[in-house]
Amino acid sequence: MKQKLVLPLLLLSLLLSMANLQKHREALADRIAPSILRFHILANSDSKTDQAVKLEVRSFLLDYIRDHLPESADSKNEVSGWLFKNKTSLETAASRFLAEKQMPYSAALSLERTWFPTRVYDDLVIPCGTYDAARLILGKGKGHNWWCVLYPRFCFLDEACREIPEESRRELQEKLNQGDYPLLKDHRPELNIRFFFFPDFQPVLPSHSSG
Repeated sequence: MKQKLVLPLLLLSLLLSMANLQKHREALADRIAPSILRFHILANSDSKTDQAVKLEVRSFLLDYIRDHLPESADSKNEVSGWLFKNKTSLETAASRFLAEKQMPYSAALSLERTWFPTRVYDDLVIPCGTYDAARLILGKGKGHNWWCVLYPRFCFLDEACREIPEESRRELQEKLNQGDYPLLKDHRPELNIRFFFFPDFQPVLPSHSSG
């Protein structure tokens, strides 16, 4: 009888532990979200052409923002304000780029609150949650998306090089509560979950996705 109870209790303990972990992640996301601005681009479709163009538009628009954003825009609100003020010119630039690529659709930019999954940037884990985002929709916006952190700057165009600039680290650390920045550190090798019914049991958890 006791043996039959072991597996159900183990599964219940696992579910409770994962639910508790998710609760802490969501609470952390709620605290850090006011300091973060995401960038989100949706492809017209999942065709190879539309997906390839999505990445080209991504690189073009991020370069455009970097070249035109005033150096004085050194806060999330200032970056968001500049994007809102220049929404039309950003849409025009992206749509013109699409036209040059002979794509039969345009781009639409909006600033909104959007849910994002957990993402690993270098040694920092940005938890899943709802964040303010600059959202660029290409055509119908029915294809797979791409996202990054626009402020502070965690946008990596080279997938092989994901080292966070020290300036971005410093900006994020200064904006967050003193105890929250260390919680973003990727501590996967040191992760230790204590189970309710089996305190000595140490699970093997999957690593975060960085895609």
